[in-house]
This record gives sequence, structure tokens and C-alpha cells, in this order.
Amino acid sequence: MTIEQSHGKARPCLPRASDLTPSETDTKPTGGRGDHGHFAAGNRTGIAARFTHTIRKSLGTAEAKGETLVVARDARRVFGHVLAALPSDAAPVRALLAVYARHQALHAYYSNKAEALGLDTVEGREALAIADRQSQRAERVLVTCHDLARVHADTARARQGFVDPLAAWRKPPLPTGDVK
Repeated sequence: MTIEQSHGKARPCLPRASDLTPSETDTKPTGGRGDHGHFAAGNRTGIAARFTHTIRKSLGTAEAKGETLVVARDARRVFGHVLAALPSDAAPVRALLAVYARHQALHAYYSNKAEALGLDTVEGREALAIADRQSQRAERVLVTCHDLARVHADTARARQGFVDPLAAWRKPPLPTGDVK
């Protein structure tokens, strides 16, 4: 803290930016970078970014307009909320979840379209049939996605050395095939 003379009195004041000495900055990490400091081909960050870009493409583009943008936004919202509820966010889980989110968003879109066209009209019933198919696909994909997330969560726990304390008390699996 510095002392400043003001109106004949010594007053404490905060240091000015010009009074501060620049701190030492850390150098950029060299792992995964080229000579010029930019990320090099094949680095782990770049690979993850490409996968994230692929997932975003399957959810729908943010540059879309009109109804397509509504579906894309709904798919991204569904993706984020369901991913938070799953036990694992491994890459295969996220890829399958993107498929689910897209089908769920299309189901909502076609359901709303059917209501707008009138549920008792031919066009409304056609839109409702599309919505039902999207709903069925979404339900099947979600079940598979949840199973896959559970498998990946179990695999991650096993890698970390987690031992199930109740494993000895669980029933053994039933035998399969011909039992004599």
C-alpha cells in the first residue's frame, strides 16, 4: 500500500497500474504444439475438439434458421440434460446420446406441427405418425444409451480399482444353455 499526500494529509491509497511491476508469465506448454506455438496435428486437445464438433453436427447447426434452428436448440438442450443424468459421459455414450436427442427434438417438432395442423385432419395425422416413429426410435436409443453408460461407468470404476463390497452377497447369474 502506498501513502499519498492529499490536502495536507497523508492518505493510504491503492497502487496504480503504472506502479505495478509485470509478473512473470508462464510459457506455453510444449506438449502437442508445433514450433510456432500452435497445436500440432494429432494432439489430444485437437482430437477431442474434432469429436465435439462431430457431436454438435449431429445435434444440428447453430447457423440454421427458422424451424430447423428450433429443432437444433431442442436437441442440444435434451443432450445436455440427459448427459448430466447418465452415469458416464464416455465418447460412445455421447455419440449415441446425440442420436437420441435429435429424435426427441424431432418428436416434439412433429407433435407441435400435428397440433397446429389439427389432429383430426389428414396432414395432422401424418405429422402425428412421424412424431410417433421419432418417439419410438428415441425410446429405443435411450435404453441402449443408458445401458452403454452403465457399462462404461463400471469399466471406469474397475480401472480405478473399485471393489464392490456387496459382490459376495449378490446372487450368481443363472446358467445359460443346456443344464443337465
